[in-house]
Amino acid sequence: MELMKLDRTPRLLILSVFLGIVGGLGAELFLVALHWADMYILGHLGNYSTIGVAAARAAQFAPAPFDHWYWWVPVATTVGGLAVGFLVYGLCPEAEGHGTDSAVRAFHVTAGRMRARVPLVKGIASVITIGSGGSAGREGPTAQIAAGVGAIASAWLKLPDDERRLIILMGMAAGLSAIFKSPLGTAIFAVEVLYSRMAFEGSALVYTMIASAVAYSIIGVFEGFTPLFFLPEQLGMNDSSDLVWFALLGLACGALGALLPTVFYRIRDAFRALRIPNHFKPAIGGLAVGLIGIALPPLLGGGYGYIQFALAGGAGLAIWLLLILSLGKVLALSLTIGSGGSGGVFAPSLYVGAMLGAAFAGLLALFDLDVNASALAVVGMAALFAGAARIPIAALVMVVEMTGGYALILPTMIAVALAFVVQMALTRRTRYPTLYEAQVPMPVDSPANREMYRRSVENLLRRHELELDSDVLSGELQSALATEEGVALDGGERLYHLSLTAGSPAAGRAIARLGLEDMNVLIAGIIRAENEIVPHGGTRLQVGDVLLVAASGDAIERFRAMLEPGVKTPA
Repeated sequence: MELMKLDRTPRLLILSVFLGIVGGLGAELFLVALHWADMYILGHLGNYSTIGVAAARAAQFAPAPFDHWYWWVPVATTVGGLAVGFLVYGLCPEAEGHGTDSAVRAFHVTAGRMRARVPLVKGIASVITIGSGGSAGREGPTAQIAAGVGAIASAWLKLPDDERRLIILMGMAAGLSAIFKSPLGTAIFAVEVLYSRMAFEGSALVYTMIASAVAYSIIGVFEGFTPLFFLPEQLGMNDSSDLVWFALLGLACGALGALLPTVFYRIRDAFRALRIPNHFKPAIGGLAVGLIGIALPPLLGGGYGYIQFALAGGAGLAIWLLLILSLGKVLALSLTIGSGGSGGVFAPSLYVGAMLGAAFAGLLALFDLDVNASALAVVGMAALFAGAARIPIAALVMVVEMTGGYALILPTMIAVALAFVVQMALTRRTRYPTLYEAQVPMPVDSPANREMYRRSVENLLRRHELELDSDVLSGELQSALATEEGVALDGGERLYHLSLTAGSPAAGRAIARLGLEDMNVLIAGIIRAENEIVPHGGTRLQVGDVLLVAASGDAIERFRAMLEPGVKTPA
């Protein structure tokens, strides 16, 4: 294979272009299939037609719920759920749920490997779920489809694991870029969504940028290069004092962003606990969503049209109704995806934030406070998802790109930052702190990085004549070494990070006098104040030293006991 003869960087650049093409074409095919499913399943069977962005933009006012009852909607959502249940659990169980989370899990756990059938099953299942009225987004499926094609190509080319993981991120960025028309934001999203704290997989950013740019270029040929949503002209802040209200909205979005993952996964767990075959669970979730949709059809599907209504200033919807739609979408999304349906969580989360922002604008108007409702809806979209998904930078850039609201960057920054901080504080002790379950806190917590840490440590052990790399030891490796398990080395030993505290009998003694050779313990390095020391037998330990110790499990316990105050060391 000629591609494998190239160096790593040019090979990955070529693959990023390829996945950009796949993401763009795959997204367009998905959108066409979704249009027909929406027309024939929800439209003909459920007697309801969802409202798109173009139709919402042309309408002066949003259709008010409760004016008409759509009794056939539960039929469409139940039949769709039943079809998805047998398709997914009969052929490919990993295609259930939201696709972005599956791609994140593939990066961390399976080294970028997916079964070849995943992209096809995921695409069909998502088309049926959303097209029958399921409350889910179309971005998760396209992300997993492109990532899945990348996984297939990686297996065919027999790429090493580190390149397979990058391929997953490229595919994710391409699929999302084509759906949201946000090339920069989705490139950042793919490297930020892996971690639930402020961390990025920076080595992949160049490739995700290329993949997302190519995908955006291709989808633009079919769908145009205008933003996904439309804002009133010359939209911006009227007064710097308005920042107070945007900040308050950020706090509210942080609180609701903390509630969303808990509701979502609690309902998912409740469905998993049902003692019935999994094949029937999406039908139950579909029935529940359909019953809600009889009176509240705006909660069906992705809700893009009603997001546009909110961005247009609420389009005549009352405050109480906007709040019902915001909270109701949380429930409808959880029932659809938690029961085993297939779709994304990004677009429904944007819906929740847009409705909350529009409702907040209406509340301020009651007190004669004139803050632009469209601006609050835009900021609500970004802040809600930034908190719930723990991706503040990507959410900020994506929402600005998909709305064209560049003049709102400042208030969006403030609201996003506050939402992120509040959400983290409120979910500190919760079981489900973030909307993406497969996220890990930091790179050090990812199984994908453990092999890299192990190799770094072994290199240090082999370089006794050189100073230790302080950047490595003081960063993520140090965090891994500080755990009870340490970092695994070849030969069954592990590397640990121990501190010498005041009162330790080992303080002031030479390493050669501690009897470590008989214990099969090696002190490979010492961090003392700002210095890194490669020790020898005559090196004397001091209080405050941080020791880099290689030992087996039993040996490290004996060594730890030796360092405790009151324990006699060899003379």
